[in-house]
Amino acid sequence: MKQSSYFNLFTLLAPATHYKQRIEMNEGGNRVKKGFTLIELLIVLSIIGILAVTGINSYLASLQRSKDARRKVDIGSIQKALESYYYDYNQYPASTASTDLCADAAHCYLKTIPVDPGGGIYYYLRGNISGTNQSFQLYSKLDRSDDTGIGSNQAGYSANCGGTCKYGVSSTNTTP
Repeated sequence: MKQSSYFNLFTLLAPATHYKQRIEMNEGGNRVKKGFTLIELLIVLSIIGILAVTGINSYLASLQRSKDARRKVDIGSIQKALESYYYDYNQYPASTASTDLCADAAHCYLKTIPVDPGGGIYYYLRGNISGTNQSFQLYSKLDRSDDTGIGSNQAGYSANCGGTCKYGVSSTNTTP
């Protein structure tokens, strides 16, 4: 004998403290329990929520690490291009613009200037040792403060960096 749909709906919405379950009769006349209690549903939803939050946080952390790694690679490639430029002209360029690092086909040190993956910029400072432009410093902000490659605080360049830059490279005759 089937029970009314009103009773089935009531048992599903009943308070979980009563531990009521939807009960139906099978073909043999035996009672069969179907459905979940409210507590069971809340526990499952809580576990799913905890796993979702943990997964999202892990994803965001790995996204920040990948952007920081990309910044370091970009700065390294700019540094190599600047050193090649210095080798040819015995001074560093006034900027890292494409006109300075790729003036013509014979002297193209970097075809495209890398762009910060987070939308920021890389900070380039050409040093003027005795008026000869013999040094440079190149900085970037990193998303993660716990990055092991940060090294020393780049406070000397913080005014142009809009805050303290966390990663920097320089020519061999100066420090970042």
